Amino acid sequence: MTRHPAVSSAIGAIIALALTACAGGQPMTATPTASSGSDQADARAAAEERAGAVQRTIADTFDAEKVSSAMNRKWVLLACPDSEVQSAGGITLRLTESETVDPAYGRIRSEFSADPSFTAETNRTGRGLERLALSRGTGERYLVTVDNESLTVRIASFSPCYRGSLSDR
Repeated sequence: MTRHPAVSSAIGAIIALALTACAGGQPMTATPTASSGSDQADARAAAEERAGAVQRTIADTFDAEKVSSAMNRKWVLLACPDSEVQSAGGITLRLTESETVDPAYGRIRSEFSADPSFTAETNRTGRGLERLALSRGTGERYLVTVDNESLTVRIASFSPCYRGSLSDR
């Protein structure tokens, strides 16, 4: 059985139109424009720098004499609504001795009390540890947990959402 070239061309055109329709009527492009990729990289770098500065300020409220080491966690991307992502990172402090929770959280609250955009509240982790949640109306959030059993302080940081994709690295 032989095919006519016109039939093959018509089938190809129908497939191309169907793919375009499935993509919302817009032709699909292989890669984003250079400026949009650059803008996303700039937004990510700025968000991570802001969140990193706050998490370092939180870490600095702990007595340097009691901190034996500090380990920064690598930033990862989390999904947000509407084609946005947020960066999540953190710091783990190793302590040489236990830290009284209420005064530690009080120092953090005091450090951010002059900035009315921050709010602080305490809750409990799944393991029953008291945790301080510091947040800003922009979506920034910092979770601080003092664990005297393991002599660690975990500071988790979440930036505001910004334009991007989970495939961004």
